[in-house]
Amino acid sequence: MKKLLGIAVLAATVLAMPFAALSADAPATPPAPKKARALPFNGKVGAVDKVAKTVTLEGKEKARVFQITSESKIRKDKKPATLDDVMVGDRVGGSQRESADGKMEVVTLNVTSAAPAK
Repeated sequence: MKKLLGIAVLAATVLAMPFAALSADAPATPPAPKKARALPFNGKVGAVDKVAKTVTLEGKEKARVFQITSESKIRKDKKPATLDDVMVGDRVGGSQRESADGKMEVVTLNVTSAAPAK
Protein backbone atom coordinates (compact mmCIF):
# COMPACT_ATOMS: atom_id res chain seq x y z
CA MET A 1 0.00 0.00 0.00
CA LYS A 2 2.80 2.43 0.91
CA LYS A 3 4.59 1.53 -2.30
CA LEU A 4 1.44 2.29 -4.36
CA LEU A 5 1.00 5.63 -2.59
CA GLY A 6 4.62 6.55 -3.28
CA ILE A 7 4.23 5.76 -6.98
CA ALA A 8 1.06 7.92 -7.16
CA VAL A 9 2.81 10.89 -5.53
CA LEU A 10 5.78 10.49 -7.84
CA ALA A 11 3.50 10.33 -10.92
CA ALA A 12 1.60 13.46 -9.82
CA THR A 13 4.86 15.34 -9.32
CA VAL A 14 6.18 14.32 -12.75
CA LEU A 15 2.93 15.35 -14.44
CA ALA A 16 2.87 18.76 -12.69
CA MET A 17 6.45 19.69 -13.69
CA PRO A 18 5.71 20.84 -17.30
CA PHE A 19 2.93 23.18 -16.11
CA ALA A 20 5.16 24.77 -13.47
CA ALA A 21 7.89 25.32 -16.08
CA LEU A 22 5.45 26.96 -18.52
CA SER A 23 4.18 29.44 -15.95
CA ALA A 24 7.74 30.37 -14.95
CA ASP A 25 8.68 31.08 -18.59
CA ALA A 26 5.76 33.48 -19.15
CA PRO A 27 6.93 37.05 -19.85
CA ALA A 28 6.24 39.59 -17.14
CA THR A 29 5.30 42.40 -19.57
CA PRO A 30 1.95 44.02 -18.82
CA PRO A 31 -0.72 43.82 -21.53
CA ALA A 32 -1.14 46.83 -23.80
CA PRO A 33 -3.87 49.20 -22.56
CA LYS A 34 -7.14 48.80 -24.43
CA LYS A 35 -8.84 51.75 -26.04
CA ALA A 36 -12.15 52.65 -24.49
CA ARG A 37 -15.27 51.42 -26.24
CA ALA A 38 -16.84 53.94 -28.62
CA LEU A 39 -20.21 55.34 -27.53
CA PRO A 40 -22.80 57.13 -29.70
CA PHE A 41 -23.73 60.81 -29.45
CA ASN A 42 -25.85 63.33 -31.36
CA GLY A 43 -26.91 66.94 -31.08
CA LYS A 44 -26.72 70.43 -32.52
CA VAL A 45 -23.39 72.21 -32.92
CA GLY A 46 -23.14 75.19 -30.56
CA ALA A 47 -19.49 76.13 -31.25
CA VAL A 48 -16.51 75.04 -33.33
CA ASP A 49 -12.95 75.85 -32.20
CA LYS A 50 -10.65 75.17 -35.15
CA VAL A 51 -7.49 76.08 -33.19
CA ALA A 52 -8.19 73.71 -30.28
CA LYS A 53 -9.89 71.24 -32.68
CA THR A 54 -13.06 70.91 -30.63
CA VAL A 55 -16.77 70.77 -31.40
CA THR A 56 -19.22 71.84 -28.69
CA LEU A 57 -22.76 70.46 -28.73
CA GLU A 58 -25.63 72.34 -27.14
CA GLY A 59 -27.33 70.59 -24.26
CA LYS A 60 -30.37 71.04 -22.02
CA GLU A 61 -28.27 71.10 -18.86
CA LYS A 62 -24.72 71.66 -20.08
CA ALA A 63 -22.71 71.76 -23.28
CA ARG A 64 -20.56 68.78 -24.28
CA VAL A 65 -17.11 69.35 -25.79
CA PHE A 66 -15.66 66.78 -28.18
CA GLN A 67 -11.99 66.69 -29.20
CA ILE A 68 -11.20 66.06 -32.89
CA THR A 69 -8.04 63.95 -33.38
CA SER A 70 -6.00 62.92 -36.39
CA GLU A 71 -7.83 59.57 -36.27
CA SER A 72 -11.33 61.17 -36.33
CA LYS A 73 -13.35 60.49 -39.48
CA ILE A 74 -15.61 63.40 -40.47
CA ARG A 75 -18.39 63.21 -43.08
CA LYS A 76 -20.78 65.98 -44.13
CA ASP A 77 -23.92 65.03 -46.03
CA LYS A 78 -22.42 61.55 -46.57
CA LYS A 79 -19.23 62.93 -48.18
CA PRO A 80 -15.72 63.14 -46.64
CA ALA A 81 -15.18 66.46 -44.87
CA THR A 82 -12.87 68.34 -42.51
CA LEU A 83 -13.39 70.33 -39.33
CA ASP A 84 -13.54 73.48 -41.51
CA ASP A 85 -16.81 72.16 -43.01
CA VAL A 86 -18.57 71.93 -39.61
CA MET A 87 -20.72 75.02 -38.90
CA VAL A 88 -22.65 76.25 -35.87
CA GLY A 89 -26.25 75.02 -36.14
CA ASP A 90 -25.42 71.80 -38.00
CA ARG A 91 -26.90 68.56 -36.69
CA VAL A 92 -24.25 65.97 -35.85
CA GLY A 93 -24.07 62.39 -34.68
CA GLY A 94 -21.36 59.84 -34.40
CA SER A 95 -19.28 57.93 -31.91
CA GLN A 96 -16.82 59.02 -29.25
CA ARG A 97 -14.56 57.46 -26.66
CA GLU A 98 -12.96 58.80 -23.51
CA SER A 99 -9.22 59.44 -23.77
CA ALA A 100 -6.67 58.71 -21.06
CA ASP A 101 -6.85 62.33 -19.86
CA GLY A 102 -10.67 62.26 -19.61
CA LYS A 103 -11.54 64.15 -22.81
CA MET A 104 -14.20 62.88 -25.18
CA GLU A 105 -12.45 62.09 -28.48
CA VAL A 106 -14.47 61.81 -31.69
CA VAL A 107 -14.09 58.52 -33.56
CA THR A 108 -16.66 59.35 -36.27
CA LEU A 109 -18.55 62.60 -36.85
CA ASN A 110 -21.50 62.64 -39.26
CA VAL A 111 -22.67 66.17 -40.07
CA THR A 112 -26.03 67.14 -41.60
CA SER A 113 -26.25 70.71 -42.86
CA ALA A 114 -28.60 73.02 -40.99
CA ALA A 115 -31.86 73.64 -42.83
CA PRO A 116 -31.93 77.12 -44.40
CA ALA A 117 -34.23 79.59 -42.61
CA LYS A 118 -37.56 80.21 -44.38
